[in-house]
Amino acid sequence: MVDASDNKQVAALRNSVSEFGLIDSLTPFGVASTLSGAESVLTGIGDDAAVVSTPSGELLLTTDAMVDGVHFRAEDNRWYGIGWKCAVSNLSDIAAMGGLPDHALVTLGVPPGVTTETYLEFYSGMNDAFTQFGGRIVGGDVVSSPVMFMNLALTGHPSLGEDGSTAWLRRDKAKSGDLVCVTGPLGGSAGGLKILSSGESNPSARILVERHFHPIPQIQPGVELVKSGVRCAMDVSDGLVGDLQKLARASHVEIIVEMASVPMPTELIFMFSTGAIDLALGGGEDYELVFTASEAIVADLLDHPDTGTRIIGRVAGDGVPGGKVTVIDSSGHEYRPSRTGWDHLNG
Repeated sequence: MVDASDNKQVAALRNSVSEFGLIDSLTPFGVASTLSGAESVLTGIGDDAAVVSTPSGELLLTTDAMVDGVHFRAEDNRWYGIGWKCAVSNLSDIAAMGGLPDHALVTLGVPPGVTTETYLEFYSGMNDAFTQFGGRIVGGDVVSSPVMFMNLALTGHPSLGEDGSTAWLRRDKAKSGDLVCVTGPLGGSAGGLKILSSGESNPSARILVERHFHPIPQIQPGVELVKSGVRCAMDVSDGLVGDLQKLARASHVEIIVEMASVPMPTELIFMFSTGAIDLALGGGEDYELVFTASEAIVADLLDHPDTGTRIIGRVAGDGVPGGKVTVIDSSGHEYRPSRTGWDHLNG
């Protein structure tokens, strides 16, 4: 039995480390010079996926977990949608590197009383996402667990750059003078999650709920970014401002976001009015790509509407320790959103 003092100790432990802090602490294990075969690690801990060199070429590696009560609620009984999102969260990491997906391994934590039909629906959702966007499930593991969880590991491979050689996107390549862009509207998934709690049921509400349960990984736009010469990107999974902070931190730059330029679904504006912008700036799981590139590259992308490119800001300066992200309103004043993103350890 767990008493109140135990709960306080757990809470203190959770709050003692942030997502950034934990990643910083673990990073040396992936890049230490004494690591056997360290030269095979081309991009290690800190990006959306690792890139490693193998005798047959470069390989992208990513993994993501979903836990009942944290990432989904079992009582909602939306197993197809949960399976879809489990696949898409990993597919989006591959897209964020400008790569193409290959093979997946799935680990299931199975608590007592869960039916086989539950997992058949879950696998159907994953399988349909892989069928549509690439990749396939090739194996995994099943373990007994007091709480339901799913972990998916996905491999992929880099796409080809403008010169025909393999290339991939990273978070640490932003440069002063770059424009900051996204591939599509933001905030729809967060809006859908809020609507699930409120019980609203009109056409706009249903569209946002669909965006929450069936997001689209930007696989092909990521490939097009690489072809166009873009080298700095990540996916918007934890919130635009929070994710840009990760990119700014990796690149040691300052990023200015123009609030009025951030694209949002019309349904989000209809449902939330002035509150929509905070969902667009701080809501997660849209899985659009945010990237930086020179004006010339962005101009070329704007001539190809299939990438969905929207300019939302600029890289204002480099040599900024820890990085910085500032949102400005139409009057040029700093705007502080109610939430900047999701920290996986502290919410």
